[in-house]
Amino acid sequence: RGCPSMMMMSMIGLALLALISAAYADTYRPIVLWHGMGDTCCYPFSMGKIEKLIQANLPGVYIHSIKVGETIADDEVNSYFMNVNEQVDLVCEMMKNDTNLSKGFNAIGFSQGGQFLRAYIERCNNPPVYNLLSVGGQHQGVFGLPRCMGANHSLCEVMRKLVNSGAYEEYVQDHVTQAEYWQDPLNMAEYLAKNVFLPDINNQLPNKNATYKANFESLNKLVLVLFTEDTMVQPRESEWFGFYTEGQDKAITNMRNSTLYLEDWIGLRTLDEAGKVTQLSCVGDHLQFSDEWFVENLVPFLKG
Repeated sequence: RGCPSMMMMSMIGLALLALISAAYADTYRPIVLWHGMGDTCCYPFSMGKIEKLIQANLPGVYIHSIKVGETIADDEVNSYFMNVNEQVDLVCEMMKNDTNLSKGFNAIGFSQGGQFLRAYIERCNNPPVYNLLSVGGQHQGVFGLPRCMGANHSLCEVMRKLVNSGAYEEYVQDHVTQAEYWQDPLNMAEYLAKNVFLPDINNQLPNKNATYKANFESLNKLVLVLFTEDTMVQPRESEWFGFYTEGQDKAITNMRNSTLYLEDWIGLRTLDEAGKVTQLSCVGDHLQFSDEWFVENLVPFLKG
């Protein structure tokens, strides 16, 4: 009886690899990624690199990297100029229609993707998020124009000019993503009255949304990553739910002393007191982390 042919051996090898991948896929909960400003679902140097890094450590895991728009170019433009509420609505449908996510998933939001995924949890959460990892997300918003770090600086400069012209102008609120999480500690009344996104998901308005709180409290784990030398997010403490104390823009009120936490508007205190909130710091500027840091500090939260 002759030896098996090379083609036969290759086919057997591929079949074994497929079986191993399938076994691993059943082991790991699916993962959803939402990129930040000026990025896309699929740039090989950003989200594409993150996908490969995760898959190298969690073989066979299913990953859905969110793309808002028909093309990668649309996705990048929409990260600057699409109303956040519309983006979240689209993603709610996108998640519901992805049958690979039907039993729930872990989620990682990078920069503004962090608070956008939190909005998904509060408003939809169908299918549900198990662990939410927010990497440099601005959960209390920003009060300072971001530097331009994306691939297309011209888009970023247009955004900066529009926000600078009046963050709470109706046109800007409807069309400039970053204006929709602009929180002015010197003028809280205008912020609460005119900002179309952040006061709602932070339950800062007089009528508290009980569904938002219940959905957020359903998380198994909330991981908040702050970059210690962040020069893009002002204040960087927003990445840990801290912000400027109302009436000035120097002193910081940290998460556990904030009214949002003390009065448990979104369930953050409930999660924290149950031991479900992990605050991590990463030495470096915005989203500047090594592969080794990511694998050591974040991948363990993706194994559940």
